[in-house]
Amino acid sequence: MDILQDSFPQLFHLYSTYYTPYASYIQPLRRVFLLTQSYFYYYAFPTLYPIYTLTSRLFAFALTEKQSLTSLALLAILLVVSLKVLDMVRRTIIYWISLAIRLLMYLSVAVLGMWVYQRGVDQSLEDLGWVVGLLAGLGEAGERVGHEKAAGRAREARKISKGSSSWKTREAGW
Repeated sequence: MDILQDSFPQLFHLYSTYYTPYASYIQPLRRVFLLTQSYFYYYAFPTLYPIYTLTSRLFAFALTEKQSLTSLALLAILLVVSLKVLDMVRRTIIYWISLAIRLLMYLSVAVLGMWVYQRGVDQSLEDLGWVVGLLAGLGEAGERVGHEKAAGRAREARKISKGSSSWKTREAGW
């Protein structure tokens, strides 16, 4: 295998170079290889052969005459492939997040069911009422604190409008 790896670049150079000291020996072999390839495509894929000839000529023209078009085409192919990879990563992340959320929901339903089974329906309803009352009380306390802060800001605004020299922005809560 090392012999093949070592000699492949030299053989490719001989194959792709038209004017070498060995051109008279290589050209017939190259012609036979290309004709065999052409006949193979013609007989193996009769419906695709016109597409093969068109694309091979187009690629040969693009690679030799228009390197800027070739680089733009490669850049477009690279962009499409990278977007496909990013889409796969996005779908994978969304799958794992949705799986975690579903497992969390199923686990919470199971824990709630075990809690109701252990405490009984009546005691569970009483506990639920206590939790709802606690949350409602927190909401009322939050509203009360919010109203106090708003009233304090209104007082500071009145001080500013009167032109009080003792006003500072830190006292206003900003």
